[in-house]
Parts: sequence; C-alpha cells; structure tokens
Amino acid sequence: MKQCVILVGGKGSRLGDITKNFPKPLVSVNTKPFLEHLLSYVKKFGFTKVLLLAGHANSEIEKFSQDYDNSNFSLEVIIEKVPLGTGGALINAYNKLENEFFLLNGDSLLDGNWLSIIKNFNDNMDISIALTKVDDCSRYGEVKINGKLVEKFEEKNIKAIKIPGYINAGIYCVRKNILKNFELKNLSFEKDIMKYSVQKKRVSGEKISGYFIDIGTKKTLAEAQLTQWEKNKKAVIFDRDGTLNEDNGYTYKINDLLWKPGAKKLIKMLNNKNYYVFVATNQSGIARGKYTEDEMHAFHNAMRIDLKAYGAYIDKFYYCPYHIDGVKIEYKKESNDRKPKTGMLEKITKEWGLNKDNLVFIGDRDVDMVCAKNFNIRGYKYNQDDNLMNLYDKISL
Repeated sequence: MKQCVILVGGKGSRLGDITKNFPKPLVSVNTKPFLEHLLSYVKKFGFTKVLLLAGHANSEIEKFSQDYDNSNFSLEVIIEKVPLGTGGALINAYNKLENEFFLLNGDSLLDGNWLSIIKNFNDNMDISIALTKVDDCSRYGEVKINGKLVEKFEEKNIKAIKIPGYINAGIYCVRKNILKNFELKNLSFEKDIMKYSVQKKRVSGEKISGYFIDIGTKKTLAEAQLTQWEKNKKAVIFDRDGTLNEDNGYTYKINDLLWKPGAKKLIKMLNNKNYYVFVATNQSGIARGKYTEDEMHAFHNAMRIDLKAYGAYIDKFYYCPYHIDGVKIEYKKESNDRKPKTGMLEKITKEWGLNKDNLVFIGDRDVDMVCAKNFNIRGYKYNQDDNLMNLYDKISL
C-alpha cells in the first residue's frame, strides 16, 4: 500500500477564532503545524504518494504543500468546491485514489505502530481501523468489537458517566470500491460510509498502543500543545549490514537485500512497544566509488517497503558516507560520524530529544561495541548467525 490520504478540509468550528480563516491541521503543536507531525509518519512508514483533501481555507493548505519538503513522496492537494464532509471529499477524489489506501484524519494522531492494521485488511474486509484506549469514551463514542470484527459504533454522549474504552483513532485502511455505493454529496466517512460497511460486517478493528493526540476542541488542543508526548521515549539503534541484513561486502543492490533471521520480527515488536528504531551505518562504499548515495537510499527504501508489508518500520536511517581512503574527493575525509566515533549517535540523541539511559545499540562488529562504549550506552553484539529475537529480553529498557 503506497498511498496515504489525509482529510484536511474541516472547518474546525469548535476551535472558534483560531480556525475561522485558518485550517485546523495547520495549527501549531510543539512548535510546528500539526500536519507536519502526521507527515513525519508518512515518511518513516514508507508511503510514496500523499493526497491532501482540502476545503476550508484551502489556500493555506496549498501554500503549505508548496513550501513543504516532500522529497520522500509525491504530494498533491485536491480541493472541494463546496463543503462535502469527510465522505464526500473521498468521493470527490475518487479518480486519484488507488485501489487500496491508508486514510488519516487531519486533526488527530496516534503515536504508535498503526501499520499493524494492515494484517486485518483481507478480502473479507473493506475497512480496517486503528483503535486506541482512552479514559473517557463519552466524547468520542465507544467502538464495540467481537474479536477483530467491528460490530457497532456507540454514539457520543458527553452527559454519560466517564468510562474507559476503545475509540476510533481516525486511521484506516480503505478499499476504494466501497465508495461506488455512494453519490457525490455531503457525506460523513464515519456516519455514512463506515456505518454501511459495519452493517455488511466488513470492518475490522485493531487495538494499537501509543499516545493519542486530538486537536478537535480548545481543551484537547491545549493538552496537545502542553504535552511532550515524545519525551522519555526509548530507542534501539541497529547497525545495518551483518546485523539487519546479510553483508555481501558493499551491499547496496536491492536484489541483494536478505534479512537476518528474526530482524523484521524484532523491529515490529519494538515498534509495538512504542520504541524508536534507528539505523546507524558506516557506508564507506560511497567514498570508495562502489555505489552512490542515491543507490544507498534506494536500498533503504526497499527495506522500508519490506517492513511496511510486515507491519513494521524504521524511524530514520543515519549513515556515514566518508572515508579517508576514499576515491571520491567530496567524501575523502575523516568524519565524526564514522563509527567507532559517536557522531551519528549524537545526532540521534539531539534530533529526537532522547536520554542516553534510554538507548541501546546492536551491531555485529567490535567497532559497533566500541562506538556504544564511547557514547556510554549499552551495546549488544550480534553473532550474525542466531535469530535476532534472542536479544529481545536483553534490550528491553
């Protein structure tokens, strides 16, 4: 599944003057537009096509898309001429939709591994949704499920007694052909299209752990702006060649991508625990003229695609293309990023606001262990033969 569609057309009337002439998804949260937080997941989850379905204050959405660095994926804005609701917006964009796509609400975010909903998106289901647990379902309406089958969406009831339960997190896998059952008019995706599919018993739900952020009201927006939901998160940093994939000596060809036993499973389990997962890899083959940075990026993209199909992801790849013995002049130098120096680990810690006590480094060579020691974090050496899952209990933070 390559396409991610984001609904950014609502008026945000509950936010009052904040969104009177401004789109809700562009309201600042933690120093940047909320939409940027959503797009960060698009990047790391490996989507290559993004559609923004805009309506209210659409000129601001267009300006944002023009200024945004979307080098990792194509980005297109589709504007509805009259208000169409979340369902009508999808029908309006029908010719641009792929047969299967991810759909996100533009005013909520689940900081967890919502790629996991793919596993329930089979031939018997037209929609698969991410569910998140909250302390009070009354504002959202509780989702009733039987196993993985969604049986009912309870109506919102703000006067009801506050009870914990699972709600719709606003993240879906959708089959395009279900839209053929509806005409182009003002429709709600939840109340019209999903209700229809629930009645047909063709909606599945998956409980996803992680912090849920909703900016739909002044109260929840204030909470999101005050909460550093990424603070104190834990992270596992992997070497690449020989640790995650077989090392053929300057491995860069996509056809040579062969995962180590247990690698994808371990990454997914860490994703599900809401750990960050990074790669820090020396890539001197670039300096030595064996391959280019573009070829390395293509290899990393192939890893992302494989992982996404498995319901897993890597948050970011860090690499060092430099070597003092390089033949490419622009890469022929010493670098603090080259392991066992700690430049890449320093970047990870700074860019993601991490505490060293919450970091673990896994690699297959002594240089990786020396790097971990130099940075004063835990390191575990992989012997290149065993199942990587054998390290799971050791690296639990």
